[in-house]
Amino acid sequence: MSDSSAIIRCANCLILNRVPQSKLGGNPACGNCKVTLQIPSEPMYAKRDSLDRSIAHWAETLLLEFTAPMCLYCKIFDPVVNNLARERAGKLKVMKVDIESDVYLAQRFKIEKTPTFIVYRNGVELIRVDGPPKDKTDLVKWVDNLINFSAL
Repeated sequence: MSDSSAIIRCANCLILNRVPQSKLGGNPACGNCKVTLQIPSEPMYAKRDSLDRSIAHWAETLLLEFTAPMCLYCKIFDPVVNNLARERAGKLKVMKVDIESDVYLAQRFKIEKTPTFIVYRNGVELIRVDGPPKDKTDLVKWVDNLINFSAL
């Protein structure tokens, strides 16, 4: 995969589309069915019934953050996570889970600390960090390294 393009799966026909980075800001269409591709640029709250499908269908890097409303570190890292989603749209999809409102997902993923970050690519868990990173820039470096990593 080239650094100048992103792989986006069409929600309608499930075909993978290579979208040039310059066209991610517009409304790129699926090459197969011509439906507008969904490219999230803001974090989305995960739902219990669709989380597995969201993870499996996103071909690029997906950051799953488990948060709690009363967690101070979650509030500190919230702007950083929002900026990551906005600045790396197409390359990174950010999903959040509120562990107080969705206890099932918190138990399923064995969440003991917040924030907990899990990174997936092509539906496979790459890395998990329980608890906050030492510095806000550590999270950005960590995610950028995972986005740019490609195993040959």
